Amino acid sequence: DVVGGDFYQFSVDDGGWFATVADCTGHGVPGAFMTLIASSSLSQAIKEKGARDPAALLAIVNRSIKQMLGQVGGQDGTPGSDDGMDAACFWYAPGTRQMVFAGARLSLFVLRPGADQVDVVEGQRKGVGYVDSELDYAWRNVAVDLPAGSLVFVSTDGLMDQVGGPRAIALGKRRLCERLLGLANSTPAQVNHEVLAALQEWQGE
Repeated sequence: DVVGGDFYQFSVDDGGWFATVADCTGHGVPGAFMTLIASSSLSQAIKEKGARDPAALLAIVNRSIKQMLGQVGGQDGTPGSDDGMDAACFWYAPGTRQMVFAGARLSLFVLRPGADQVDVVEGQRKGVGYVDSELDYAWRNVAVDLPAGSLVFVSTDGLMDQVGGPRAIALGKRRLCERLLGLANSTPAQVNHEVLAALQEWQGE
């Protein structure tokens, strides 16, 4: 209950900053080992390639995980594991007020000032690593314009997939978007606090 498969990463570069929220296979110690592999691969990729191209970074980490875990070129075509990660990666340049997003099965939620709905920028339906991800799979970058005062929210699937409520169903993206829309004038800290409270209420006992 102390270590696990979710992690985040943040780095500052000339002209902006880069961040990742990721969900690695497994829980507890196995998940923590995947976190070490994935986060170290990402750090190395940023060191070598810079942080301005999230899609390229996902591709590098994908190749690294597959090679480390024997998911390519295994004897008799048998992989060493079927592990990997889902991730949301983004580069933000304050000077242009534009975010560059690349997602592997994780989405980006954007609420702009005065908007009556939360825009969901979907990630691609391909995980990083895993046997069914091609060694040379290419993720796509999506440019997201962010006027001053925009809220950007990202989470691993542990939030949306939480079962609860009166019918014991998943919290889901729609309920999350409704909650975010009601927090349009809140600070980021307040948003996190309220979303966590909503999650705990949904979980119940």
